[in-house]
Formats: sequence, C-alpha cells, structure tokens
Amino acid sequence: MRKLIFFVFVCLCPSLWAQQYATILYRQSEVPRAMPVSEIDSVVVRDVAEVDATYFATAKDTVYVAQVRESHWKGKKIGFLGDSITQNAEYVNSYANLTGCTALNYGVSATHMARRNSNDTNAFERRYTSMLKSLDMVIVFGGTNDFGHTDTADFGEFSDGAKTGKYTFYAGLHRLFQGLRTRYPKIPVVIMLPIHHGTEIDQKEYIVNSDKSITEGTNAKTGKTFREYVNAIREVAAYYSLIVLDAYSYSGLTPMTEIGADNRMFFRDGLHLNAAGGERLARWMYPQLEAVYEMYYDF
Repeated sequence: MRKLIFFVFVCLCPSLWAQQYATILYRQSEVPRAMPVSEIDSVVVRDVAEVDATYFATAKDTVYVAQVRESHWKGKKIGFLGDSITQNAEYVNSYANLTGCTALNYGVSATHMARRNSNDTNAFERRYTSMLKSLDMVIVFGGTNDFGHTDTADFGEFSDGAKTGKYTFYAGLHRLFQGLRTRYPKIPVVIMLPIHHGTEIDQKEYIVNSDKSITEGTNAKTGKTFREYVNAIREVAAYYSLIVLDAYSYSGLTPMTEIGADNRMFFRDGLHLNAAGGERLARWMYPQLEAVYEMYYDF
C-alpha cells in the first residue's frame, strides 16, 4: 500500500519548526504528491518531541517525512458474500491491495440473496453458513439478480419476517440477516447496497426513451422496481441494526451512463465492474470501513 507523505525543508529555529510541524501534521489531507521516500535523504519523525530531539543532530536541509498509519484491516480476514460482481473479484482484489487484508471470496455467479424455492441451495441465505467462522468482518453485496432475473422469489413484505418455508425476497433477507447476526455476534456485518443495475444483460433498471424521458423498469414477475429492492435491503438491515454502505446512492458508479458506449470507464457490459470500477468501489469503501474497525476493535 502506498503511504501518504509530506516533506518540509528545515530552515526555522527549533521551537518555531516544532510548532509548524505540529500544524502541518494535522493537515495531511492537503498534502501534495511528493517524490518517493527512497529518493530523498529523510528522517522519519512521528511527533513534535522527536522533531526537537533530531533537529540539532541533522543537517539543516534534511527532509522530514511523516507517514500515515497502515489500514486497520491489514492482515485481518474479511469474508465477501455476493454474486458474480463479487466472484469476478475486481473490487475484492482492489480492497485487499489497498488494505493488506486477507480476502475470502464467497461470490457465486447468478445467485440471489433470497431463496426462490426449497431447491435453491445457492442463495445467500443458505451459503452464508459455509463461510469461515473466524472472520474479522463480513461484507454482503447482492440484490441485483433478485431484481434482474425473471426466475426470482415473490417480493413479499416486511412482515413476512424470517418464517421458514416463506419464499419471498423479504423473508429471505430476514433469514439471511438474522442468521448472520447469530453466526457473527461480535464482528461487523456490513450490508453494501447494490450499485445501479442499468444493465444491457437482464431487466433494465431505467429505460431512456427517444424523447430523453426516463421510464423506471420493473421485474417481470414481481412488478417491483430496483429502487424497491434496494429499499427492502436497507429496511431489513436497519431492523437488525446492521451496518449499511450505500453504494447505490453514493459510490459514483452508475452503468446507465455507459450503456452502448465504445469506451467504458468502470463497467464491462453495463452491469459488471471492470478493473477501474473495482478500484473505484474499493476506494469508496476504504475510509468507511476504517471507521467500522474502530467501532469494534482496539487501535
């Protein structure tokens, strides 16, 4: 992982230098890109007292470098439960590269969050039980196939709860989230809302008409829009007080702007992320999940 650095050429008296060093240290978000540390004569310092101690022992043109700490998740085990967007691993690998975590990929292509019938053994609500128990965090990222496929569960309603044998989207969400709460009571379980569907492959989330007006698509079986699927995930996650990352609204990833484009920025096909899209999503996740770590673990 690249470390953020800043450098200051020392030309001040010790006390004034220490004061300015402390000021700059708390403004790391404004730091410009600097040359690699390996290419400069540097002394790594971590606090004002250390600056004072090293000032007289070093040349006046020494470059001082402050390094930002590594990700909290370095070396931690994170389970990613999802569909093909997870299985393809663009965002999973990017997040692992950014943090140094050990990523366990539990993505299976074409799977749904909720079981469609008693024979559906690949739905998230069944597969979570095969995940390693000794994880440090679980991230669930799905819902796009529940909307996009015609062979899907009935939509149902929130009051379905986790009732056994009830094959609706709502009931499947209840069973999944309740089960994750029970299996992982002491670690963060993060529900990441799906990115926009907007696809060229399955049911379209939105249809842009010839006059530029927009029609919202609906699932052929349930008659529900993708927004309604996303809101159901949010609603049931809130009931179990699980952490929600709203990639649908705030990740900056929307395939609708790339439909039919020759030069795609973030998507392969109007649905699945490419390498650049995976990195964009991972970078969006990064600061939020650092805060999640601090909710659960010492640092």
